[in-house]
Amino acid sequence: MVKGTKAEFQPNFDKGLVAMFLRMSPEERLQANDNALRTILELRYAYKRRRTNERKSRRNS
Repeated sequence: MVKGTKAEFQPNFDKGLVAMFLRMSPEERLQANDNALRTILELRYAYKRRRTNERKSRRNS
């Protein structure tokens, strides 16, 4: 680093998303979190199931 210069930290986040969550009640935030978690778990399950089915179909070919 050159003497006299200072690295600047610029956070990278969606201010609109932060504002949306701040307008929500705590219960609404928890519900949004629960919905996101449920979606993640469903996608994870579907991905694992697809991989298992692909392996089975390769063995049967």
